[in-house]
Amino acid sequence: MTAMRWAIVILLLSPALALGQAQTKEEEAEKVSNDNPARPLQMPPASTEVKEAFDDFERFQRRGAWERALKALYTIPENQALRFVDGENGFIIPVARKRRQVLTGLPPEGQSAYRLFYDAEARKLFEEAEGPSELKNLERIYSAYFTTSIGDDAADRLGALYFELGRFDRAADCWLAILRERPDSDLSPGLIGVKAALALWHAGRRSEFEQVRGELADRSSGETVTLGGQKGTPAELLRRLMEAENSAAVAQEPKPATGAAAAAPGPDLAGPVDPAWQFRFAESIEAGMGPIELNQWQTHGLSAALPAVTIEGTTLFVNYLGHILALDLASGKLLWRTASFHNLELLAMQPAAQMLDPGRFAIVADGEHVWTLARDLKDQNFAAPYQLICRRSDNGEIIWQSKDLPDYAPFDLVGLPVLAEGKLFLAAKTGANPQQPQQGLPQQLLLAIQPHDGKVLWKTEVGTFRQGAQFRMFYPSRDPSPQPRLVSRGGAVYLDTHVGVLARLDADTGTLDWGYAYKTDPFQSQSRFLFYYYQTQEPQAAPSQPLPSGDAFLVKGAQSGRLYAVDPNRMKVLWERPITKASRLLGADDRCVYLGGAELSALDLRTRKLQWATRVPNGSMDGHVLVRSDGLWQLTPRGIYEIDPQSGEVRRIFRGKDLGGVGGDILLTDRLLLAVSNRTISAYPRRAAGAGSEVSARADSATPKGRASQ
Repeated sequence: MTAMRWAIVILLLSPALALGQAQTKEEEAEKVSNDNPARPLQMPPASTEVKEAFDDFERFQRRGAWERALKALYTIPENQALRFVDGENGFIIPVARKRRQVLTGLPPEGQSAYRLFYDAEARKLFEEAEGPSELKNLERIYSAYFTTSIGDDAADRLGALYFELGRFDRAADCWLAILRERPDSDLSPGLIGVKAALALWHAGRRSEFEQVRGELADRSSGETVTLGGQKGTPAELLRRLMEAENSAAVAQEPKPATGAAAAAPGPDLAGPVDPAWQFRFAESIEAGMGPIELNQWQTHGLSAALPAVTIEGTTLFVNYLGHILALDLASGKLLWRTASFHNLELLAMQPAAQMLDPGRFAIVADGEHVWTLARDLKDQNFAAPYQLICRRSDNGEIIWQSKDLPDYAPFDLVGLPVLAEGKLFLAAKTGANPQQPQQGLPQQLLLAIQPHDGKVLWKTEVGTFRQGAQFRMFYPSRDPSPQPRLVSRGGAVYLDTHVGVLARLDADTGTLDWGYAYKTDPFQSQSRFLFYYYQTQEPQAAPSQPLPSGDAFLVKGAQSGRLYAVDPNRMKVLWERPITKASRLLGADDRCVYLGGAELSALDLRTRKLQWATRVPNGSMDGHVLVRSDGLWQLTPRGIYEIDPQSGEVRRIFRGKDLGGVGGDILLTDRLLLAVSNRTISAYPRRAAGAGSEVSARADSATPKGRASQ
């Protein structure tokens, strides 16, 4: 009888046990970890011995065997300190940071033992931190011995050194570490707080600045500190220093031009407006074609390619499938070009052109130089890399090109370059050539380039792809990997790999600070097909650049079904939300984030609820959409759609002179709205004749230097 009862209990519990096991396996499969073999990209992993050292530390710590526990951590070799292990909440962090976190969390008895064993070594490094070895020794103490009795002093000196070097992000982190992680420090919390606040302000970390300023007002009112020859309570001293900083900044800042593009009303397309000028490059390509040739070209994928464009001063620079040209922004006059469009369609029809991804052509300009990323259509090598070329902006003369520089030989340049911090940043891959499998799996890197001569200042490995090159024998195939995207802010460069990792690197040194591993599609096993066959794929939107929203970044991977708000300074995920995989980020204001994809839509940033969704012809899978607080403008095959950002209603459709194209980009300057399609570049007056003519006249007098405003 007892046996029968047990059998009944087991039968009743079996479904629950099976469900629990299934849920455990499902959770394990979805776990965001650098070691998860299903993730497409792995950041440089720490060795098995390093992970065992952390496990040994935990085991000995539980027993109170402090000498053995601490010894386990310091068996980790220095060449592993900048390798990566799993941190908390999806962040992947360097071994050195993990070790510091572990040591900072020691209980009092562990702290005492730690200082007994390592104070002498840390103090010796501190005393020898002079001259050329100062920065290196202080960084070593901060990384490995921050919890020692001298660690807070080293962090204070290191913060001051970083501040003098203009590395405000790192200076703030040093002083914040003292405030947050060393409550036993003898250093004045008020003085350290003032220093941290100043560094945070210079780094643009406004919410953290306000937090520290509030803490100084609440907790340090009875303390008097001295900094920069001035004395006062921390809150009062910070106020005076900030007033001096702001006065100096205002004195040095150039006065903005009257009627600046961002401040002026949006484009007025309420009535018929003829273009101020129009550049019809498609007509040049199609000139002389017969009906059959014309049909072949118009059904070819590259005929729908959009030119990459940028504005510098009074010039519009264009990269159309590697043909570079400069147009006068006021008149549309062709200033120079690298080649005519004659026989471009014949080159595009060649088999190697099937490998081309038009989204990889890019252009950046600044002052006297223009940089382009392109692939030569004449090169019939299927694996030919894209080349980075620097030209003079006034005549197109080549100054340097990557194919002539040995530093670039191992790399396939990918993504769009970003010019910031006096450097040109560009992502690259290695080992991407299927003809050279001995190179192993490809790596994702970031390069920092000296703009005027192409010298690679530093290169940093961000991760290794768990999938090698996919190709089909006897038929060319395009690399299906999404293109990475870059953004620069506060002395750091952020790289969204679009295969599951957002990485932060120091713009000055290339040090890889951390990665955030967001959920994304698992990698597919390597494929080689003897013959080509058509495989239907879901529509995929163009990769999005990380989108600033206050102190956070909004991140949406091209192969991810979630939208994330990541605070990069606090290393926190503020929120996440399910979203369609084909969505992409367009822009944000203080109220909503605007999304493209199969339709245009808006999400409320506070509630994360969908506010509206509006369909436009051909959707919004790619192309630049003009996003402003007073409206959204998108170029479609049926004209320019103007959308109300509050309701999503279509205010008007401006037919213009761009019909027949597939859509494209919208750019805005002081004077003009530029519509860039696969057939024309049209420049429409920003304001119709007689509409705000006085403001328009003032705006016409100056076109801002740099990119078109958004």
